[in-house]
Amino acid sequence: MNVEVLNKLMEINKVNSYFQLAKEVKIPYTTLLDLVNGRGERLSNIRIIADYFNVSISTLVEQEITYITVDEEGKIKEKKKEGYNSVISILISNY
Repeated sequence: MNVEVLNKLMEINKVNSYFQLAKEVKIPYTTLLDLVNGRGERLSNIRIIADYFNVSISTLVEQEITYITVDEEGKIKEKKKEGYNSVISILISNY
């Protein structure tokens, strides 16, 4: 999971801690910490978090995102570098 992106999404949505996020998305806190620390990256848990923030799974897992902004309508926009992680993209497209 791209922790920088997760932290930015939390900031934008005024989610102050991983504990609060775990409560909001109804997954165990320890599971969320595993995701943040790069262990146990189950796509089902990442999907729950992505759905909560109304972003794609790839937004949370790709390491190529340069930055995230919010437009005038409050929608999250992402600016990516050229290229992407093909293995993750294949997994996501098959999910």
